[in-house]
Amino acid sequence: MAEIQSGGTHSPLPPQPQLFQLEPIDVAEPWQHELVECFISFSTLSAGKSQTELHETLQQKASESMHSHGELVNALVYGILTVPAEGNTYLRHLNIVSRDGFAHAISRLKLLATAHRFARVRPEVRSQLFWLLSELVKVSAHGVDQVVLALTRQVRSGDVTQGNVKLCWLMVQFAQANYAWLSTFPVLVATTVYMLGRVALDHSRIPDLRTAECELATRLLREQFHECCIIGRDLVRMLQDVARIPEFHDLWQDMLQRPQSLSPLFAGIEQLLRTPTPPMFLANRITYEMESRLRFILENLPATSYSRNLIWFVQRYLSTPESESLFSDLIRYIIGVFHPSNAVLASNVVPRYVFLGGLLRFIRSPVVAANAKLALFYNWLFYDPKSDTIMNIEPGVLIIAQSVDKYTFMTASFIEFLAYESDAYSPELAPAIRGSIGQAMQDAVEKGVIPSIMPIYEHPRIEVDIRQNLYHLFPQLVPPVPEPAPSEASADDAEPAKNDDAMLLDPMDMLPPAAVDSEPAPEPPKPAVELPLPIAAPQPIRIVSAAPKISIALDPVSRMFQEEFGITDFDLAPEGPADAENTNGVSDTTAEGGAPKDAALVASAEPLPEISVKQALDDTSLWLFGSTLQTFVDSVAATEPDVKQIGGSVKEIVYMFAQSEASILAITRVLASIFSDSLDMEDVETNAELATAGESSDELEHDLLHYILAAAADYAHMMEMTNSAQRVLQLLVQLTEAKVDVGFRWLLHSVVNAGKPVQYARYVDQYAEGTLQAALVRDLGMLQEQFPGLFYTVLPQIYAAFPDAFPGCRGIVKSVVALIDQPQVYRLGALIARGQLQLFGRRQAAITAIIGMTLESDAFEQVCFWQLLNAEVGGDEVRVAGIAHYLLLEKRIDPASNSEATTGLLTLLKATSPTTSLLNPLFMYAAATEDSDAGVDFSGNVLTAWLRTSKAALLNSLSEVAPSALSADMVQSVVSRWLERYSQQLDEKDRYEIQQALVPKPAALVIEVPNLSSVERSSEHRPVTRSQKAKEDNERKRRISNSQPISRQQSHQEIPKRHKHNSVDSDSNESSSDVPMTRGRRRRNGRSLTAGDDNQSYQSSPILSSVSSSD
Repeated sequence: MAEIQSGGTHSPLPPQPQLFQLEPIDVAEPWQHELVECFISFSTLSAGKSQTELHETLQQKASESMHSHGELVNALVYGILTVPAEGNTYLRHLNIVSRDGFAHAISRLKLLATAHRFARVRPEVRSQLFWLLSELVKVSAHGVDQVVLALTRQVRSGDVTQGNVKLCWLMVQFAQANYAWLSTFPVLVATTVYMLGRVALDHSRIPDLRTAECELATRLLREQFHECCIIGRDLVRMLQDVARIPEFHDLWQDMLQRPQSLSPLFAGIEQLLRTPTPPMFLANRITYEMESRLRFILENLPATSYSRNLIWFVQRYLSTPESESLFSDLIRYIIGVFHPSNAVLASNVVPRYVFLGGLLRFIRSPVVAANAKLALFYNWLFYDPKSDTIMNIEPGVLIIAQSVDKYTFMTASFIEFLAYESDAYSPELAPAIRGSIGQAMQDAVEKGVIPSIMPIYEHPRIEVDIRQNLYHLFPQLVPPVPEPAPSEASADDAEPAKNDDAMLLDPMDMLPPAAVDSEPAPEPPKPAVELPLPIAAPQPIRIVSAAPKISIALDPVSRMFQEEFGITDFDLAPEGPADAENTNGVSDTTAEGGAPKDAALVASAEPLPEISVKQALDDTSLWLFGSTLQTFVDSVAATEPDVKQIGGSVKEIVYMFAQSEASILAITRVLASIFSDSLDMEDVETNAELATAGESSDELEHDLLHYILAAAADYAHMMEMTNSAQRVLQLLVQLTEAKVDVGFRWLLHSVVNAGKPVQYARYVDQYAEGTLQAALVRDLGMLQEQFPGLFYTVLPQIYAAFPDAFPGCRGIVKSVVALIDQPQVYRLGALIARGQLQLFGRRQAAITAIIGMTLESDAFEQVCFWQLLNAEVGGDEVRVAGIAHYLLLEKRIDPASNSEATTGLLTLLKATSPTTSLLNPLFMYAAATEDSDAGVDFSGNVLTAWLRTSKAALLNSLSEVAPSALSADMVQSVVSRWLERYSQQLDEKDRYEIQQALVPKPAALVIEVPNLSSVERSSEHRPVTRSQKAKEDNERKRRISNSQPISRQQSHQEIPKRHKHNSVDSDSNESSSDVPMTRGRRRRNGRSLTAGDDNQSYQSSPILSSVSSSD
């Protein structure tokens, strides 16, 4: 037992439970401490006793009361789990003392199995847990199945860490050893099958474990298929994903072709597809810890501030490539398990569809994106109002409806997905699936989820193809699409496309809708997950795919609800005349029709005519390639393409293209078609880390886009812009228009890898009227969205390459603060301090515009933003004064609703020396908010800080601000309230000096003595003796104490004056109206010799100053 020594005495500390691997700062739960305390009491009780005596003692204590019985069981369970060497002994004791059929012991085990920290259970405890469960199974203890059911939830999908892999092994071994017992619990059988099928996908690199999992799952399915059918339609979804694994292949084919071979009661897959999945199976793939985090966000956080928690959640559970399989499970949980109450629906808590949109943006793999869409809309395909609930449909309906204005491409993407799935998911069931989808939307309209889908159908940005898909899916809700006349069609294809380009300039989708909508109409995409064998013709059901293949460029679903990234209308069309002094190259003017000029950056290229790849290969200008292009296309379509070999081929194609007259549009169609295949994007961040670690380029994995960029770089780096270099750069522009993420990849390749920013600048020049800053905003936004870690790493290098494009750019600042964390804030702040990064610049209009943009951001983003702003502008009186004027006088910020901005401004002001330009907005803000204490509290806070750090500068500024444009009454009122509210922080000396500083100062007097020549005055002028000085000081003090306040008007006439000539008596109070006077204050020994009161009058006193002896 641990002890601490304090003052010669020993105080015992309670021992820490040994169930979990806890850090010193972690707090164990009360039930764990209870187990430890019981175990200590048991150890004391059993010390020194023989086995017979101990048995008698335990029997007697267990029979005293249920409380004593529970304490003994707690101790023995804890001993079995934490002391493996004594496990058998403690188990014998447990058999002796148990009076309730092990119910209490099992309840303790269930607490452990459902613990949020189960992932941190000690390995020996985990092994002992399964050993104890096996022993309890042997004695037929009731309730063991519930503990095992809870343990299946702790097996995490997408986690290949050693602890989770060990847990999978223990689960498989336990099920194999207790197979007969397991088969008696239908729910446990079905749950085990569903769990094994989902995690088997993650263990491709652990063949022994995967084989054991697949064999156990298929055995349970074949022998207990009827029990497994309670899983419903998600059993089909799970089996589709594992159908390529050999152990599942034959089972899948039997389900499709010979259903009754599995169970006489199984009529076919349609039976499963029509059965909704119970929530307990969907919840099983989410651990208890994940569930608590999700519910906290979905039940408590408003839509304006949930993103920070979502980012934390993704970083904790979804940060590895293996964890991507968890996206579908999370979506299914939110769709089918978490149904918010009416109170939550009526509040400002983040809706499910918004959270799902935010979650989808973190998906990188196109296959995962397709599976995520299927998880979102899976219930639509087989919706039945009698068995399904509208709450499973609502998120998908709202994502489609709510994104149509800002994210039209997103709405179009989901509608196209539904249209494709309705025909391709199971061709034999296509009419029934279309009917189910239509019924789902009709129920959503009838029950008020949305009033109608006509706003989607009639939206000006929805193209004809999407309207046709809407009519194909929902003929009962929308009218048929009229066929346009040929002349009208050509006009519609030309002019509206340009208009839409301007309207759809969006931070998430930088491609113009004209380019998107005019791409060749593809043939039905190949399935992302194909069946390994064809399906026999007699079988009426044939499921072809889980989802269509997605473009290799990041799927649009990953950019949903991301207003904080990229170019915004705020950047392209700044408001007000203040931005007229823009010096960063972003034009504030607009093109004809109201579209920003920079819209041309993403709308410069003509849309590609709708022809197939085969037609593109038939272009006569491509004949010079011979069979190279066709061979290249065929090699990409191979089952297992060799990316390096294909990469060499595509580089050769680019070289041939650069030196020929081949059509840019034709070669673009061929290359862009490659990016609609299933080749994955390269892992940019991983490759960057490998390169930093000194790995050779041969060790890095690249996609085809890398080889295209490498070939383009061979031409773009030339000193002169040759025709070949221009053609290659135009090819990159056309690929960008074809929805290939070239921009940020070319930026990294040019600036970071090659160190040649001119390559990127020339690429931007190929856009019509495009600006470098607008291109950087777009590409940095996409880089930050897809690879945030790499974004913050390369940001200084990109700034060094383009230093004029960064300062004052709102789009770049948005990207910087969107996903930043405190370590990155510190790092960027240090870079700013060293002059290696500048974000805000010196233009006041740009700085205030950026600040105004951030006022509606979430709290953490604002805190980080103000820390960066303070690092750059802190101490700069001019810029800080402009910020203070903007926030205090123009915005009139309220500390209650803008606490982050108020705190940030407060920090800026305290770090800056006080001047009149800073005092003016402070006093005006305090006076304007005199009805509340907010203004005087803010101003008093700043003034008190200045009084401590820059007292002389503050007093000097106060003396200058009084006669300025501000009224004396306003200044005096604010200062009086300050002195009153901060009386405990100020001493009498401070109060006196502040009042003195506010007193209007008289003019200095210079009296000429005309009777004396300059020589005489000089000869007669003598230094003041010590006795004379003492006499003057005493006289001054006496006069100050006896004098009465006089009016301002009188003061200039009655101020005592002292002649320059030493023969004039220093005590005389003669006045002379014709004496010339100069403004200013006279000080002696650093103290002002005038005093004031609250009525802005002052006491008369002699002005004791040295007098010049010259004229």
